[in-house]
Amino acid sequence: MDRESITLITAIIGAVCGVTGAVLGVINIWHQIRRGKVRLRVTPTHAMGVGGLEDSPINFCIEVLNLSEFPVVVEDVGLRVSRRTIATFRLEEGLDYPGKLPQRLEPHTSYKKCVSVTSVTTDWQKVRTAYARTQCGVLVTGFSPALKQLIRQYSLKKN
Repeated sequence: MDRESITLITAIIGAVCGVTGAVLGVINIWHQIRRGKVRLRVTPTHAMGVGGLEDSPINFCIEVLNLSEFPVVVEDVGLRVSRRTIATFRLEEGLDYPGKLPQRLEPHTSYKKCVSVTSVTTDWQKVRTAYARTQCGVLVTGFSPALKQLIRQYSLKKN
């Protein structure tokens, strides 16, 4: 091999390594930024009684899953009626699993608040999403087909 072909091969290898390093650097920065953020998944679901609770009036749950890499304290859970108005479930009678609010959620653990839909005094026609608010003020919303069905069902009952 002559000197020019060795120089060309060295330049190509250097360019490939440089581009790979730059891409990995950007991925690392993105991961570090995302790692420090509060990430929750809020899922409204139907609830069904089992084990002697078949006649239970509790039929709606909001599950909050901590996807963060650090503990998060959930302070409030409920329905978001508009951009600024919320209907909290904190005062509603129901089941809290694993305990009452405020609840410290370790990484990859969840909290569920289950209530009776008939005890919710919210105007269902105005409900937009379910929400969870952390102690540090982060508000996360979630929507599901179950919530859509409840909004449709209880909006029709009022009319």
